[in-house]
Amino acid sequence: MRAPKRVGIFGGTFDPIHQGHLIIAEQVAEALELACVVFVPGGVPPHKEAHTVKASAEDRFEMVERAVRGNRRFVLDRVEVDAGRTMYSVETVPLVKEKHEGDEWFFISGADEVSNLLSWKQPDALLAQARMVAATRPGYDVSNLDHLAAALKNFDRIVPVECTRVDISSTGIRRRLAEGGSVRYLVPDGVRDLIADRGLYGAGKSAVERA
Repeated sequence: MRAPKRVGIFGGTFDPIHQGHLIIAEQVAEALELACVVFVPGGVPPHKEAHTVKASAEDRFEMVERAVRGNRRFVLDRVEVDAGRTMYSVETVPLVKEKHEGDEWFFISGADEVSNLLSWKQPDALLAQARMVAATRPGYDVSNLDHLAAALKNFDRIVPVECTRVDISSTGIRRRLAEGGSVRYLVPDGVRDLIADRGLYGAGKSAVERA
């Protein structure tokens, strides 16, 4: 009898994807013995104003595609990009599960986002579909999640996983690019090349290539 296949789902705007995202995916996969992590770039993110998403869905998808190359456990899914509309995680997870083989499912998010789970659409239904991984930083007080217990009947399906603290943000990367700064080592080289080639985030190609 084979062991159950564990699969992670990692959604996000990825505007742009950076090394911090990849470190979380790798360390969660290792800690929970996931067979693979399915990256799901958001097409029209529900919790952000449209003007705050700076790169197109296709550009963000291609950045993620380049970022995950070379890692056999990382795969990519276009379900939200192809939908062309706002999709909530509770809608996305069943569609991903239909397209990928797995027995146990884990939805990966940062602990700070998980602490706001009550603001998500149908959080208990989402927890019924997949266990929620709260990726924490070293020293994070997991009691910050205790307030969810009284409101969620599936609270016990939230799994904290400690990951290396990496203070990189997509917002900070976009700001550096707009100011002509270097993002080398903040994003994978393939992502950096695409940003340069397409002039994303106000970055001049020659400036990015020099940085």
